[in-house]
Order: sequence, then structure tokens, then C-alpha cells
Amino acid sequence: MARSDFVAVFWLMCPFCNNCAHAGISFSCELFSVSKGFKMKFSKSRIVKILYYVYSSFVMLFSLFFALRNLRFLCDLKKINNMAISMFFRKNNDVGNNEKKYSKKSGKIQNVNGADLEKYEGFKDVSDNSTKSNDDFLKITENQFGKSGIKCENFYIKNVTGKDINFDSYMSQKPKIKIKNKNRPVVLIYHTHTTERYIDDDANINRSNYSSRSKDNSKNVVAVGDEIVNSLKKNGINSIHDCTVHDYPEYTGAYSRSAKTVRDIIKKNPEIQIEIDVHRDSINMDKRGKIKPTFKTKDGKKASQIMFISGCGMKKSLKFPNWEKNLILSMNLQKICEKNFPGFTRELFVKNVKYNQDINTGSLLVEVGSDVNTIEESKLAGRMLGESIAIFLKQYMK
Repeated sequence: MARSDFVAVFWLMCPFCNNCAHAGISFSCELFSVSKGFKMKFSKSRIVKILYYVYSSFVMLFSLFFALRNLRFLCDLKKINNMAISMFFRKNNDVGNNEKKYSKKSGKIQNVNGADLEKYEGFKDVSDNSTKSNDDFLKITENQFGKSGIKCENFYIKNVTGKDINFDSYMSQKPKIKIKNKNRPVVLIYHTHTTERYIDDDANINRSNYSSRSKDNSKNVVAVGDEIVNSLKKNGINSIHDCTVHDYPEYTGAYSRSAKTVRDIIKKNPEIQIEIDVHRDSINMDKRGKIKPTFKTKDGKKASQIMFISGCGMKKSLKFPNWEKNLILSMNLQKICEKNFPGFTRELFVKNVKYNQDINTGSLLVEVGSDVNTIEESKLAGRMLGESIAIFLKQYMK
């Protein structure tokens, strides 16, 4: 009996069980009935009777305390509503296309691979309000990534597939790219999450007015895509920049919609050899802060770092048989980016996902900066990426 009582009291004290008021009250009643049976069984003993009344009083007060505590939580409808919304968005990502998010743990940035699912609440512009307290401003920390994981020549790889991959063997191979007509577009730039935006200035960002989404193409990833395309054109590479919005007004299903866009464009332009889905990352440090991945160029300018993501088809359920060809392409391109702009790239991220990279064997996904990089830092990164792609493709031109 003593052990049962101990388990019951522990159950009432458990913080997880206390989130359900009706369960706590019903269990307290059950506990009271058990103690009543205990009294009836040993009612001849005066000591037992006294212990029974003391024990019963304790149980009733204990139960009442936690019942009131739980009712307070149940009355907090706003909190429950926010929890429900959060759970909904976490569970309703595109099938087979998990995205990325980061958290700070034990002083190190670790990739958790969740989803950057911001709500569309009026697409608020970032503004500065100097009358607010420090807690009202978003804390932004700069960090340069790219020196962790598996080293492969002049860059690093972060392998989260759970499988051993011989990256050196892939690095020794060359992508199978054939450019027959240089007057035709050979590169496609598009955006699955078209409204992913950057900030204008990283100083005094008011949390209440901050939004990581914008339909203004001069502030979101479309502006970076423009810089990539312009840089390719200056270097003699023809390309297409598709600016179709795939993530608004509905976020879920964006990858399915962008896949249709890519297939339609490739059907009309079969000469395309490389398709690049340009995104921007979101790196959370704590409840108040975010991280912006940056590096300085040789001439001292600050630019956003980029991160290539290469899907892996080691899981048969993904139905992604030609993933190695995309990996070879991303590794070769990252090598050129680092050679021309040391520190430009973060770790090449390899994971069991598709991200529409099953459409073609020249498919890439690149994250340019994060949501707290400035638009100018990210546009500069776009120009450097375009120049690197041009250098890479020129070796295949006749």
C-alpha cells in the first residue's frame, strides 16, 4: 500500500500530468477511495483511524491545490491556441521535403532540420523604434560557418544521413554536363519559398514589427536571384530567372507547386543543365536572438555566406535513384566557390531529402544568408555565386 501511495503522489506532482486538470481531479478521487478502503480494512485500530483522517485531509488539500493550478492553465486559452498552431505548422510540411532550422545547444550550433514556417501576418516591414526597451529589439549575432564536419579538399561536408559516404570518390568525378548551344539558357534560377526576405539594416530591429516574409521582390530572395542571373549574363552564360510565387498565400505544398514550374520550364527549354532553387536560411540562437552567417571578401566587404543542400536517396522510400549526380555537381561547384572566395560557403549539407532534386541530375538548392542578413550582403553573395557558376560552366563550353 505504501508503494501505491508513493506512486500516486508522484503522479500528482509530475509537471507533465499537471497539464490536464480533469485527469488530476479524477485520479485524486480514485486515491481518496483507495485510502477509504484502507480505513475500512483496519478500522479497529485507533492509530490507523487517526492516520486515515490525516492522510485523507492531506490528499484533499493536495488535490485541490493542483486542480486549481491546472484550471489556471486551462483558462489560458491564448497559450493553448498558440501551442495548437505551432503543432499544426510543425506537422504539416510538404511530404518528403523537410526544411532546416537551428538551435543553440551546449554552446554549439547544431542542425536540427525542422522547418522555417513563419506565418503571413500582413507582411510587416522591418522598422526602427528607438523608444522601445532593449527587450523589444531582435538580438543579431554574426557567425562564420564552414569549418566543421568532414573535410573534402578546400571545404567541409555535414553528413546527417546516418550512413557512411565516400565523398572523396564523388569528388574525383566530374558532372555530366553538355552545353551544345551557348546561345540558349543553360541555367534556371527559381524559388520554392519566394517570399523569404532579408532586412534592410541589422541595427535596432523591432521585434513587434519584424517579419521574415515579403512580397516585395526588392527585399526577398528574388533580388538575390536577379544578381545571380546578371552575373551569369556578364560572364556569357544565358539563364532563366523564374519569379513565380509558390509559398503565398499558402505555404504547405510549395515544393509541389515549384516542381510543376520547373518541369514546365525544362520542357520548353531542354538545353537547361542546372536548376538552382534559391532560398535563405533562418538560424535561431535563443528566444531573443538570431544568427547571420557572414564573411568578409578580399576587399573587406561583408557578404552573406551560402550553403548548398544536397539530397540523398539512401532511403528507398524517397525514390531518389540519381542523387549521386546532384551530389557530384554540388561538391564541384562548392570547390570553385571556395577557391575564388575563401570563406564564402558553409558546410555542404547532405541529408535524406529530395527538395525537388529528383527532377533532374543538375538540381541544386542553395541557402543565401539568413533572415537577418541584410539585402545588400545577400545580393553581393548572389553576384559571387553567379560568377562561380559561370567559371564552372565555361569548362564545358565548346
